[in-house]
Amino acid sequence: MKKTTKDIINIKKDDVTYEHEESLEVGGLIPIDVPDVDSMERIVLMKDQFSRTMDPILSMYNAAMNETTARLAVIKDEFRFRNVRCPIHHIDTRLKSLKSILGKLQKKDLDLSLSVACNNIYDIAGVRVVCPYVKDVYTIRDRIEAQDDIRIMEEKDYIQNPKRNGYRSLHLVIRIPVYFMGKKQLVPVELQIRSLAMDLWASLEHDLKYKNLHQESGIDFTAKLYECSRLIYQAESEMEQINDLLEDGQ
Repeated sequence: MKKTTKDIINIKKDDVTYEHEESLEVGGLIPIDVPDVDSMERIVLMKDQFSRTMDPILSMYNAAMNETTARLAVIKDEFRFRNVRCPIHHIDTRLKSLKSILGKLQKKDLDLSLSVACNNIYDIAGVRVVCPYVKDVYTIRDRIEAQDDIRIMEEKDYIQNPKRNGYRSLHLVIRIPVYFMGKKQLVPVELQIRSLAMDLWASLEHDLKYKNLHQESGIDFTAKLYECSRLIYQAESEMEQINDLLEDGQ
């Protein structure tokens, strides 16, 4: 049995979880002459109508990514204006592919429709912020949280509570206002905030996992990867302490 499509958003604020009902209105973004437009399986088959159907949806998520990166650029400019070390090293963005969205809907046992995808898959738009040090990660989180028109739906702290393989990062799911095609939409964006060392580990781990899957070696590197993560995190902490001493001495 498929899960319900009712969209219940858990907003975390000061360690309190609030339930908030809100959904994206996607119908107005799709051409009215496209038959059975909400079925993602049908959209995949209708190659000639794919662009007409998906372009407005993806453009909305792209606009949300651009708005998120614009907010982050303002934070960078503020630190530069104050002549203070910038807590952002670089920013990456990505949009999920339709194939990836379909796979996630199937994994969650949800209806394969556009409306369900937009209101239940919160990482269609993704922004990754890479910071020099761990303390910068939480600085960026606090600056995002302070913006009263951005809603934090979910926060997962994999820095304090790393995954079993050693993955560390701070994940936020935010809703950011986007004025698109004549209406205001609060579009979800997944925001990953991590340090340079964490990003290095994640990049290498991704490469190893890709090779392991395609070579079918069957070797489980989980314990070794966790130990590498621990060592990198320890070295990073010591480097951050050195930086703090230098900044305090200025």
